[in-house]
Amino acid sequence: MAVLVALAVGAGLYVGGALPAQVPPAAGAFGYADYAQALSHVRPSGDLDFEGLSRDRAALERFVASLAAVSPHRQPELFPSPEEGLAYWINAYNALVLMQLVERHPDGVGASWFGRFYWGHAWPVGGERLTLWAMEQRILLGEYSDPRVHFALFRGTRGGPRLDGAPYQPEFLDAQLNDASRRYMGDARHVKLEDKTVHLARLLQDRQQDFLAALPEGRGGNVLQFVWAFLPDTCEERPGCDTRGDLDRACGPQLDKCRIDFIPEDTSLPDTATAARR
Repeated sequence: MAVLVALAVGAGLYVGGALPAQVPPAAGAFGYADYAQALSHVRPSGDLDFEGLSRDRAALERFVASLAAVSPHRQPELFPSPEEGLAYWINAYNALVLMQLVERHPDGVGASWFGRFYWGHAWPVGGERLTLWAMEQRILLGEYSDPRVHFALFRGTRGGPRLDGAPYQPEFLDAQLNDASRRYMGDARHVKLEDKTVHLARLLQDRQQDFLAALPEGRGGNVLQFVWAFLPDTCEERPGCDTRGDLDRACGPQLDKCRIDFIPEDTSLPDTATAARR
């Protein structure tokens, strides 16, 4: 019994990111240049050229290695503003998802059971051994309260938030988070209006309380209010999307005349090779 308890406690500490990790010496000043090189293989659709990324794997590995030596928790003086800390953690999370996909290719998230992709591997990050789950739950959502982060985190799936083609930068972070939210809402896989029914991605249900908490006082408890804020005014850049005006006309001024249907996420690998065969 004691052994089982010890194993359970150890597993909890592992998944929760509460175990220490060795800190290697930093190879140089911390930056996002290597990560930007890896992101050059992201296509406008959000799919990834894994063949090209494999040729640039060394750049991604260098960036991942740099995370082991530097983090806002270990060297807060290098990340004095909330924007610098949040940009670090978003980039770190997305890079580790990308690294794990490269190592598993051609298997993706859907090939792992019970979400093990997110909690089954711990990475050394600034003296901590962190799973993706711990980075998301304990740090990105626990230390920062911006619900737009949900749309900036690359989940390794074709149906989730798209991976941007450039690192998040502290000086542009607010605009980049807005762009990520608009990309997500402007995608018919995430928001689709049919008569009086609005089909929404399951993410908007799973994290609904985060989105409702961000609404101005008096806006009510309707997640469509949050969706409306990031819908496009026109669909010039993404033909076939739904606009704010479409939602207003169908659902009324309070957005309470429509039924919401939450739809499952496409968990297939966002690989340009498979996209070409579709």
